[in-house]
Amino acid sequence: MTGLKTLVISMGILIVIGIALVGYGLTRTRHAPEAVAAGSFTSEVQIPHGAKLISVNATADRVVVHFSGTDGDKILLLDPHNGQLAGTVNLVP
Repeated sequence: MTGLKTLVISMGILIVIGIALVGYGLTRTRHAPEAVAAGSFTSEVQIPHGAKLISVNATADRVVVHFSGTDGDKILLLDPHNGQLAGTVNLVP
């Protein structure tokens, strides 16, 4: 009977330790800083002639540049890691 009590108490302690470790792991990954790639680049992007810059926004994996001109609005999608043009969206009226 004492062996059974010892086993139950030991298992209870292991469950408490396991829950504490899971909680620690969740809080540890939630506050971990993201790795930032080191380095810089220079890039040239052609903008529409006579266009006016409306906005620049950053998303998780793209920089969105919005221009407005006589031909309509144009949105350029740039890769923030290397500055290359990833896509273009022409907004036609």
